[in-house]
Amino acid sequence: MDQEVVYDFDAAVSRQGTHAEKYDALEKFFGKGDVEPFWVADMDLPSPAFLVDALRERLEHPMFGYTEQYDAVFDSIVWWMRDQHAAAVERSWISLSPSVVTSISNAVQVYTEPGDAVAVLSPVYGPFFTYVNVNGRQVADGPLLARDGRFEIDFALLEKALARPDTKLMLLCNPQNPGGRVWTLDELEKLVELCAANNVVIFSDEIHCDIVYPPNRHIALLNVAGAAERCVVAHSIGKTFNASGLQASFAIIPDAGLRGRFRAGADRAHAADVNLLGKVALASALSPAGAAYKRQLVAYLRENTRLVSERLRALGIDVMTPEATFLVWSDFRTFGPWKDVFKRLVNDANVALSGGQFFGPAGEGWFRVNCAHPRSLLLPAVDRIVATFRR
Repeated sequence: MDQEVVYDFDAAVSRQGTHAEKYDALEKFFGKGDVEPFWVADMDLPSPAFLVDALRERLEHPMFGYTEQYDAVFDSIVWWMRDQHAAAVERSWISLSPSVVTSISNAVQVYTEPGDAVAVLSPVYGPFFTYVNVNGRQVADGPLLARDGRFEIDFALLEKALARPDTKLMLLCNPQNPGGRVWTLDELEKLVELCAANNVVIFSDEIHCDIVYPPNRHIALLNVAGAAERCVVAHSIGKTFNASGLQASFAIIPDAGLRGRFRAGADRAHAADVNLLGKVALASALSPAGAAYKRQLVAYLRENTRLVSERLRALGIDVMTPEATFLVWSDFRTFGPWKDVFKRLVNDANVALSGGQFFGPAGEGWFRVNCAHPRSLLLPAVDRIVATFRR
C-alpha cells in the first residue's frame, strides 16, 4: 500500500502575476492594490500536486482541439458522490456545466417564466439574487433567523414565499454561504415537503459540500425523501481543489423531465460542456487521491476557522463559526455603519473582506472572512482587525 501524501498548507505561495481576481481586482473594489485580500472565496492554498501533474501531462501533447465528454469524467463523478456523500448517481443524470452559477442562471430560465418568483433564504451568495433579477424574475425572500451563533430557517416565512402562485423555483445553498450552516435531515425534509406541496423545483448549490467539519455531516439533497422528482443538485471542483479557474462543474438531475428542460436550455446557450483541462481535472480530482487530500484540507481549514472565530469573538463581534465552508460570517454592526467599518478595515487594518450587502439586504453590516490562507498570513491579518477596532 502506498504511503499517503502529507500536504503542507502552511507554505505561502505568491499569486502575483497570475491575474488572480482576488488580487488584481483590489484596486477596483477596495480603492488600493496593496490591501491584503480575504474576500473572494477561493483558497490561497495550492491545488494538490497529483492534480497539477495530471494537467501537466495533458499539456505535454501539443494539440488542444475539441474534446469529447469521455467516460473517466462521469465515472469519477459517480464514484465521488457515492464514496464521499453516500449518494447513488446514475451517469445519465449528470450534465457538465462551466460553473454552478451558469447552472443557476440556466435553471432560472428553464423552470420559470419572466415575471415569476424564485425563492431564496437570505443572506446568501450574491448571484442567487443577480441571476434571478437579470433574467427578469423576482426574488421571493425568506430571511434566515440568526440564533445562538448560527442560521436557522424560518419555515413560516419560507412557506409564505413558496405559497406565492408565481413561485416556481427555489435556490438552496447547501451548505450555506455565508453562514456555514450544514442543514440537517429534518430541515431538508421539511423544505422538500413545502416545495412539493407548492409544486416548486429545488436547485441545490452544493459547491461547499466537501468542506464540512465533524461531527456535522453534509446531506446531499439527492438523499432526501421526495427530492428526486423535483431537484437539481450542482457541484464543482472549484472550492475543494482550488480550481475555480478551470470552470469544471456538473449538475445531477434524477428526473427525466427536469433533466430534459435543463439540457435544452444549456444547449441553447452553448453551455453544456466544460473545457479540455476541466475534464482532465474532474477525472483526476474526484478520486481516492482527492479524498486523501480533502481529509487533510478539512482538518487545516477547521483549525483556521476556529482560530479566526475565537479572535473576533473576543473583540465582542457576533461570529458564526462555520459548520462547513472556509468562511467566517461576522457582525460588525456594533462598530457603526458598514461603509465606515469598510473604510477602517481597508485603511487601518489593511484587510479586504467581502461586505455583507453582497449577500442581500439581510447581510448589511456583516462581513465575511475567507480563512483558506496559510496561518502565517491569516492570523496577523485578523490580529490587525482586532487591534483596529479595539482602538
